[in-house]
Amino acid sequence: MNKDLQAVKNFDFLASSFARMHVLGQAVDIRAVTGNMDMEQKAWFLGRYEYYCQQATLELEH
Repeated sequence: MNKDLQAVKNFDFLASSFARMHVLGQAVDIRAVTGNMDMEQKAWFLGRYEYYCQQATLELEH
């Protein structure tokens, strides 16, 4: 259980990091990032990535 929670935290951190990089104009190959994930992990990760892209964009606008 603790291992699963840590994995989720790691994925969330990666999603936020890659989103910030993307919004700052750095190249991010999100397909390469999610390439080895199963469908459930990929869907969750991409949802978090999109959320963090929106948040980072809003932060940059203000």
